[in-house]
Amino acid sequence: MLHLEIEEVLPRRIETGTTDGDILGFTEDLFSGWLEIYQDSRLYLYYIISRCKNEGNTQKLLRRWIGEGYDVRIVKPSHIMQHILGAFGYVKSFENLSRHYDHEVEVWRRQDVPAIPRPGE
Repeated sequence: MLHLEIEEVLPRRIETGTTDGDILGFTEDLFSGWLEIYQDSRLYLYYIISRCKNEGNTQKLLRRWIGEGYDVRIVKPSHIMQHILGAFGYVKSFENLSRHYDHEVEVWRRQDVPAIPRPGE
């Protein structure tokens, strides 16, 4: 896993076209988008568009992140992305991402990774 300087509690926002994005393989020549990464290796992908359609770059990127030990979670994925995620063993769950949303939102995660507990659980 690559080491990025990340604050203890708050996630770090990373966009394509940045040094940290390039380190993660989230390069501007292949993608447009943004994600947040936490120190505990949780990576929330909020938005991604592949600049080279139907070449498998998004799948390669997900495989890379998973292989490097990141807990990759996809926020409100499109129907096409849901199809890709199903092949990776992802399931739909819901999380409170209060920094961006006023309510729980759909977040897809791998089945073998526990969900983040809901408040009060």
